[in-house]
Amino acid sequence: MFQFLVSFTGWNRALHNRRVVSEEGKIKVCVVGAGAAGLCAARHLAANTKFETTVYEQTNEIGGTWVYKEQIGFDENGLPIHSSMYQNLRTNLPAKIMNFPDYITMEAQEPCCVSHQEILKYLRDYAQHFDICRHIQFNTRVEHVRYELAEDCNTEKWSVQVKKLKTNETELRYFDAVMICNGHYFEPYIPTIPGIDSFPGLILHSHDYRKPDKFLGKKVLVLGASSSGIDIGIELSDYAACVYLSHNHDRLTSPLPSNMIQVAGIESIHETTFHLRDGTTVDDINFFLFCTGYKYNFPFLNENCGIHIDDNYVTPLYKHLINIEHPSMCIVGIPTIVVPFPMFHMQVQYFLALLEGRVTLPTKSMMLEDSIVKTPKKRHAHKLMDYQWDYNDSLAIAGGFNQLPLFYKLGYKAWSIQRSANLLRYKDSKFVFSEDGQSVQLIIPE
Repeated sequence: MFQFLVSFTGWNRALHNRRVVSEEGKIKVCVVGAGAAGLCAARHLAANTKFETTVYEQTNEIGGTWVYKEQIGFDENGLPIHSSMYQNLRTNLPAKIMNFPDYITMEAQEPCCVSHQEILKYLRDYAQHFDICRHIQFNTRVEHVRYELAEDCNTEKWSVQVKKLKTNETELRYFDAVMICNGHYFEPYIPTIPGIDSFPGLILHSHDYRKPDKFLGKKVLVLGASSSGIDIGIELSDYAACVYLSHNHDRLTSPLPSNMIQVAGIESIHETTFHLRDGTTVDDINFFLFCTGYKYNFPFLNENCGIHIDDNYVTPLYKHLINIEHPSMCIVGIPTIVVPFPMFHMQVQYFLALLEGRVTLPTKSMMLEDSIVKTPKKRHAHKLMDYQWDYNDSLAIAGGFNQLPLFYKLGYKAWSIQRSANLLRYKDSKFVFSEDGQSVQLIIPE
């Protein structure tokens, strides 16, 4: 399904014939965003004296989407609220396997899934432990990133224009490399549904869902049965009169709340009646909640950066990471259905090895072949799932750094089985890893 190229032959462009190192002798790297991916980038950059690190964060704190904001819409600076956290969210992965491999401090066993507050605390502790915040410029929005080539065609640079949100001042700086870490859970994907304008009830995307109280006694239709759709639907079942979970996938086999009913995907809407793809209808719906995922978006990238998005397929990226047109740019965190923090750890180290010259890229044609969509639908091009382990290993082997400890893979596999079988209780399971990390014991709650 996915191809991971681990043999590297000379591609004499960009990072090889052209200088990446600045005149001061350090590689100046711009990091966009101080969420989990940006913090991971800053941690590894700061540990290497070859790099000079600047992180731009448009809010006044670290954590990205893990920073819960009760308000929705726009923030005090008139910018869209970035976070998609809701009040009662708990992780859908065990905290143990969410640790960065070089900072394993989340040891939650029972329940093994933790709140978003605990993840944010972990990220703050991580930043403090590695002294990251000194590299971050807060309340600074990246407005424009442009690729530039000097007249001698021997030096490539990135011009980065930022705006200081507290003073409205703009600043233009030049960098040798750019790491895009702005996340991909902030711009909702909302499919077009015929007749939706006739619906008189409340329409909401999970990005703006915060609390279940307003759904008390109502009939709710949730569109989408991935993580957010299932989790929010189960939460709403304690408040709503009825929750319809609408999706086009195979029926969930796990027990569900008695007032949570699986139905087919939506064909059209007429006022409060929803016509489904199997010819049936559901009537008298009060609330319609989209749990349909998010769109990748990099509004600050100039066209000459060479990055394009087509039906949520980001191209051209080598290993879902390296900008093939300009390899001194990477986008961290593109793959989905993965264990994210450990993957960031691997992606960042691979990119830094590339900047240092410890990795040689293959030919451009080989990289383009690697980037070709290998799924039936473009929008699924970056879903890795079980392929994430081969992917992570390929980065480590090519970059010459340590592979992930085995417990990540073992834990994810055991967890996936338990989750699909027990959607109501899986977050309360007891997760026990052996001291040598070679086995996992999963204890299901009674």
